[in-house]
Amino acid sequence: MSVALDIGRYEVKIVHIQKTPKGYALLGYGSEPLVSPDKEYDPEKIKFEQSSAAILRLVDRMKIKPKSLKKLVTNLNNQISNVRQVKLMNTEEEDEMKESLQLEARKHIPMDGSDVTIDFQILGEDPQNPEMVNILLVASTQKNLNRHLENVKQMGFPQGIVDADAVAIANSYLVEHGLPEDGAHVFLNIGSTTSTLVVWGRVAPFFTRDIQIGGHHMTKELVDKRNISYNEAENLKKSSEFNVSQAGVASGAEGSFSIAVAEHTIYDSLVDEIRRSLRFYIKESSESNFHKLFLTGGGARTNGLVEFITEKLNIHTEIYNPIAQLHHDMKDVMEDASKYAIAVGLAIRGELE
Repeated sequence: MSVALDIGRYEVKIVHIQKTPKGYALLGYGSEPLVSPDKEYDPEKIKFEQSSAAILRLVDRMKIKPKSLKKLVTNLNNQISNVRQVKLMNTEEEDEMKESLQLEARKHIPMDGSDVTIDFQILGEDPQNPEMVNILLVASTQKNLNRHLENVKQMGFPQGIVDADAVAIANSYLVEHGLPEDGAHVFLNIGSTTSTLVVWGRVAPFFTRDIQIGGHHMTKELVDKRNISYNEAENLKKSSEFNVSQAGVASGAEGSFSIAVAEHTIYDSLVDEIRRSLRFYIKESSESNFHKLFLTGGGARTNGLVEFITEKLNIHTEIYNPIAQLHHDMKDVMEDASKYAIAVGLAIRGELE
């Protein structure tokens, strides 16, 4: 059994999974906001103490005893980790491979006086060159990793396994569904302050990028345009009264007639960033066959977002439910299952160890 703790900027999530002969079984799940609904959320003011308090409230509600956990998996967000696919000469010498990976990691991660720490997964022989091997490299600085592990320890948890958000998003899907034989799938996890884009296929290279747009920015736009409070905007964004396609339409002055002026919205900016990322991917990999775009994260269920992205990018888009693939007999219905994608991926990683 493994317990995954997804420490987000808006809320924390926990998923409890066990591997069985039939597949992965969901034993429990839960989420807790870092800031109470009666207070305005500001990601710039979030401190460790708020995350810690939210986690302790959640484990208490789920009746989890942190010190008794044998398998805990936590996450490093993309801002303090780096995930990329690299090619190295195919060698059976493990020390030689690790040394090469250390050099690759130093090319991509700014060093701040701390040694780089890496983990990797061999994906297999490169289809274009049998002498090369494709490797998924995850790297961070020892300083960032030590700080994360110390925070986990202060909350009474065992240190356990640490994984990257981008890898967890992919794992939540591919363990049960697998990757497409040709082309690639696109995953977009809409978090509070950033959105993590992942592109991957069986023969298409792994790519991830953080887009500096998240649910917080979408809410702030509503605050500014509608002159309402942050909490009112958050509730409106989640309601059926709101639709992304109408977010940028402002009516003209009242009178015998009015005109509708289309404005560039935060959703247009999000699509622009996705398009820019995919164009870069096409240029680097020569892969342009994107089968589906899966939306995950807290902002995935915003009304009209699926249709908006589908129309703008001409890519079939759908909300991904990572819980649907798991075996469970829970009677309650999850209204926002897509936000658990990272937590599910983390928990599955724990069961693979």
